[in-house]
Amino acid sequence: MVELISQTDDLIKVISTAARVCYSGLPLKELLTRYSKEENEELIKRVVSMGHLSVIEHGVLTFKVEGSLKEELFEIMVDKPYLKITPKEGYFIVSLNLRTAVELLEEKPHLRFVKEIEKFIPPFVRPGT
Repeated sequence: MVELISQTDDLIKVISTAARVCYSGLPLKELLTRYSKEENEELIKRVVSMGHLSVIEHGVLTFKVEGSLKEELFEIMVDKPYLKITPKEGYFIVSLNLRTAVELLEEKPHLRFVKEIEKFIPPFVRPGT
């Protein structure tokens, strides 16, 4: 079992602001308040569709993962060293950014861990959606 225990607060706003801050002359305060949720999602879709996945690295998900997935987690770490895995008694705490999660969906969709986290990955951050 994989349980979401936390994620970046106001995920959509954080990612869309990261996408805008490099190209906009607007002050940060205005970037944070000017756009609707729908406008922010649309921007994220557009940026991701152009292959700019770096902006979605600003979103972080943290999961409680049952100990039976230990082998999968270590398989993932071989290719994706950006996971933070903290062992606990009988389970793991796993943190990863959205870019890593999206890349796992494309590269290792057969893994149970990846299938479990898929439901927590917003569709607007996935290339081709």
